[in-house]
Amino acid sequence: METEKSSRRQQCILNAVVEALAEYDYSHLTIEDIAARAGVGKSTIYRWWKHKSELVFDAFKLQTASIFELDFSQSLQFNLTQQLFKLSQALNHQVGRAVLVVMAEQRETAAAFFREYLLPRREQMRKLIQLAIQRGEIVAQYPFELMLDTLYAPIHYQIIFFNRMPDADYIQQLIEMVLAPVRVQPLIDAQER
Repeated sequence: METEKSSRRQQCILNAVVEALAEYDYSHLTIEDIAARAGVGKSTIYRWWKHKSELVFDAFKLQTASIFELDFSQSLQFNLTQQLFKLSQALNHQVGRAVLVVMAEQRETAAAFFREYLLPRREQMRKLIQLAIQRGEIVAQYPFELMLDTLYAPIHYQIIFFNRMPDADYIQQLIEMVLAPVRVQPLIDAQER
């Protein structure tokens, strides 16, 4: 029973973070305001989180818990399109923008977020790449880590520097450009040469 009560309190606190970030940016976010919105004391928040940056990461995780799931029955291109579009939406949201700020300012917290949240998702993408190789969608010899960086970095760049969410055309062109060198080319019949 106590675990369920704690879980509800944590949910309420994270909802208060989302609510606060809808009104103002990360720099104005305070533990006092979050506690007041959640109807708890500051000590309750500090029981689970040491810093407001950790609250932001957990609020982001809560909001994106199921949206980054891969569909292994679909192609690599289909999954990349879905992932990049969902990432764009998540980062263009107030909580996503706060995550970007925290990642730039709180290196230690960002490293933990990367290890605990982003790295497992990247590992899932590696599995999808291996499956795409087995299916004959893409070639096996390619720097896939670089490919993933090349796909995800422009999304961050568009949101951080240009303050715009990449649209479906941008995402499709990006994927086409990055996948072009790795696509398995059909064999040309010797007679056609």
